[in-house]
Amino acid sequence: MLKRGFSGDKTLVIDEMIERLVIDSLSSLGKCITLISEEIGVIRIGEGEPEAVIVLDPLDGSNNFKFGFPFVSTSIAVCEKSEKMKDVEVGYVINLISGKEYYATKGGGSFSDGEKIKVSKEKMNCLLIDIVSERKRNFKKISRVGESFKFVRMFGSCCLGICYVAEGSADAYLGLGGRRTIDPAASQLIIKEAGGVVKDLEGKDFSEYDIGFNVPCNVIAASSKRMYEEIKSILVD
Repeated sequence: MLKRGFSGDKTLVIDEMIERLVIDSLSSLGKCITLISEEIGVIRIGEGEPEAVIVLDPLDGSNNFKFGFPFVSTSIAVCEKSEKMKDVEVGYVINLISGKEYYATKGGGSFSDGEKIKVSKEKMNCLLIDIVSERKRNFKKISRVGESFKFVRMFGSCCLGICYVAEGSADAYLGLGGRRTIDPAASQLIIKEAGGVVKDLEGKDFSEYDIGFNVPCNVIAASSKRMYEEIKSILVD
């Protein structure tokens, strides 16, 4: 660990390496861009009025990386107008271990390594979970939900978890406690363009959220509205 980043999380050497690569690439474009990153915070690259807002999570799954668990990703969201989820025009996520890429453009569908992806129309009986804080209380909640699924998996990467639902590998991703809206900024567009749903526990669609370090959220990303309602009804019961 080098230090703690702007978001308060521990910064690893690889965090800074990825962030520096992105900053250097953006600087070479010769455009004015606002960059929001978990490590460096909010900076302006170039001169003039910003043409875009780019949201970067250099390393989602830091503990996975430290322990050699192959679910580690980088995510990039591009907003044309503002730092709001509804203005995300492009979402990109890459599994840094396998190299598999997921990406979407607003109104243009979702893809993985060049192939169009869609959520599953049939129940896969697979739930992906991710608990960041308040583990005892949140595990009790998830244990009730888990009874409705044959398989429950915890991968430790919000971005990849949502993308797995988007490509039809799981029915839903449930992230409780400690998530901030910067985390799913890219993947929320990917699952929406793949035909899925992403809302919080209160039913608020992620398009209504601002993107930021101090905007907490719980995440239910599901293959359908019906699947979302099924999970929500158990959690809030």
